[in-house]
Amino acid sequence: MISKQTIQDLVGKTEPNEFNISITMPTHKTGEEVQQDPIRFKNLLKNVEEELESKGMKEDEIKELLKKPSQILDDLHFWNHADEGLAVYMNRSSYELYKLPYPLQERTYINNQFLITPLLPMISLSGTYKILAVSQKNIRMLHCRRDYAADVTPDDIFRSIEEFIEEKPEVQIQLHTGSSREEGMFFGHGGSEEDKKVIVHKYLRGVEESVTRQLNQTMEPMILAGTEEMVSMYRSINKYQRVLDKAILGFPGEMKDKELQEAGWEIIKEHFLSEMYNAIDQFKEQNSERVSNNLSDIVESTVMGKTDTLFIAMNETNWGYYDENNHTVHFAGSSSNGREGKKQELLNWTALKAFEQGGKVFVLPKKEMPHATTIAALFRF
Repeated sequence: MISKQTIQDLVGKTEPNEFNISITMPTHKTGEEVQQDPIRFKNLLKNVEEELESKGMKEDEIKELLKKPSQILDDLHFWNHADEGLAVYMNRSSYELYKLPYPLQERTYINNQFLITPLLPMISLSGTYKILAVSQKNIRMLHCRRDYAADVTPDDIFRSIEEFIEEKPEVQIQLHTGSSREEGMFFGHGGSEEDKKVIVHKYLRGVEESVTRQLNQTMEPMILAGTEEMVSMYRSINKYQRVLDKAILGFPGEMKDKELQEAGWEIIKEHFLSEMYNAIDQFKEQNSERVSNNLSDIVESTVMGKTDTLFIAMNETNWGYYDENNHTVHFAGSSSNGREGKKQELLNWTALKAFEQGGKVFVLPKKEMPHATTIAALFRF
């Protein structure tokens, strides 16, 4: 789970007077492109090697620096279990690798700072979460993000109470529903209401053990979906620490995965991203003195500690450098232009400065940016 602290820890591993290398690329889970991903990564490593040579680094030093990332080139298990994006960061003393649930641009960046903007969507709109649909007839767990849902139900759980009872002779009981709804409370001939609850608890305990075991590997937040009764029963035995208080109440067996994902996103957005959406609302309401979408103004204000909240559009770049002596921003058309040794990707540089000043930084799709701009800021004063 990539958090703001994860990114701050990565920034802390920067070596300002050394080469800090960032590599990003899209990866694939299925299809022929999975076989092409290590080839693309090899080409990116070659680009890094050539650039380091041009900057004067010795061949044996380059070989040692690229030793760890080179080791994954032939690791079929790694590439067969990729997500949608890969970000790799390294310098002489550190090496970090992140699999991301969204595609990234294919690029290399060698500078006195790491390129952190590819990670920032994880703390804004593209973080992942789980939904557990607690159902008597079709229990399932979904791995979700804002526009995606996949069934990741553990293989070792029973998908329904009927399956559970068929495999457990000691709890054999004839079931029928007391409602046309699939979630109607089941009844057994000769069984008391207490007996029926005992059966449900036994069933859910087996589900909970497998679900929690899987969730503890990723520590993603989880949302429960089901009737009040089933959700309450599951909460009473749950041992996973990141189950949200708010649930999707209803009959999940009647909902498609996409419907559950969308309902879950509204809860995630409200719970984790309220700060961001409040800032967007303030941006719309504030006068021009407290907000800006001018990069030069934002850079200068961020350096001065004025920026409270910074918004940056995904997959955008803007090259140049900040002249500290004259407090001005100089722009370059690309990474190959501008004053050698000073040019930066300015959006990334500004995000880093905002972090240093205690500001909040969010990366959004451009269409969701305030006024659909490349960068926007809400100032403290």
